[in-house]
Amino acid sequence: MHNYKALKTASKVSVRKQDVDGVDILQTVSKVYDKSTGEAQDDKVTNHDISQISSDIESCKSQVAKIQAEQADLEQLETDLKAL
Repeated sequence: MHNYKALKTASKVSVRKQDVDGVDILQTVSKVYDKSTGEAQDDKVTNHDISQISSDIESCKSQVAKIQAEQADLEQLETDLKAL
């Protein structure tokens, strides 16, 4: 969920576990407001699969590692070029 930490800090989103027919469903509940009036609307409820969240985390970590490797390559190139 994009910007979750900030939304949580501002009390605009919360998490909950719902029991539906004996199955626990993990959800986020987000505040929704009318853009033109600022009036509160019905909350937006989104179901989440913890395995998908874990997969997303691993994907982010992989992207970070690739970017860090690219940064290290560029820094080395910069150092070598400046040494000329």
